[in-house]
Amino acid sequence: MKKITLMLFALIASFTMTGQNEIFLDDFEDDTFPGWEFIDSDGDENNWGDIGIIEDTNGVAVTPPSLISRSWQGAPLFPDNWAISPAIDLSNASGSIDLEYVTQVAAQAWDEEKYSVYISTTNDFASIEALTPILVETLGDAGDTGTPVTHNIDISDFAGETEVYIVFRHFDSTDEDFIAIDYVKVDVETLSNNQFESVKLSHFYNAGQLTIQSSFNLDNVSLYNALGQEVLTQDLGSDKASVNVSSLSTGLYIAKVASGNQVNTFKFVKQ
Repeated sequence: MKKITLMLFALIASFTMTGQNEIFLDDFEDDTFPGWEFIDSDGDENNWGDIGIIEDTNGVAVTPPSLISRSWQGAPLFPDNWAISPAIDLSNASGSIDLEYVTQVAAQAWDEEKYSVYISTTNDFASIEALTPILVETLGDAGDTGTPVTHNIDISDFAGETEVYIVFRHFDSTDEDFIAIDYVKVDVETLSNNQFESVKLSHFYNAGQLTIQSSFNLDNVSLYNALGQEVLTQDLGSDKASVNVSSLSTGLYIAKVASGNQVNTFKFVKQ
């Protein structure tokens, strides 16, 4: 039976972030995967990176540009696909270190995609295969909503490592549809070679106005929609500023706020 993927982007409540130092971010918005290595361990020639975006039968994008692996592509697949990130330098990192990423599956009954996450200090595949994953999870929800889910994993044990690789494996799934992984980010609490304080950032949205407040002077903000497209940029120039977002469509947005040599990100919902 032909499957039609219909992804519903759920409204996610906005939250307050305290500043950390963002040392790695790949939101795949340019639909490319520089530095990533993909391994098709099952040998079926269907792999991460073959498809950068999922579209419905009308050609409308239902995911942002993402890492995507499929367990169905016109016929059932049996994926064992691995995605290995570029090297991330944590040699000067201390305190809490957080890995964040977003997963999405089909907004259908066939949404039970299984994946695992590994953290490695080498990109040698044989060595990675021998590791114990730090997370194994089967996605999907009872309502078949296809809701994007943000995951946070503490990887503080890898502080001081000169090369760290984030590895995603899609496996033990068949005849479902797809898993998409987006917005892979690593934040660290302290960088020993930086002599600045972390920016403490808060925000709130009300009646078409996004208000941003910080403990430091804010330089500028850029807003991106759920497809990773920049839709608004504005200079700020103070520690508190209001951004008029009334012209934007209703939906989920990602804000990137620059303050000196730090960049903080947060999500908010335009209603």
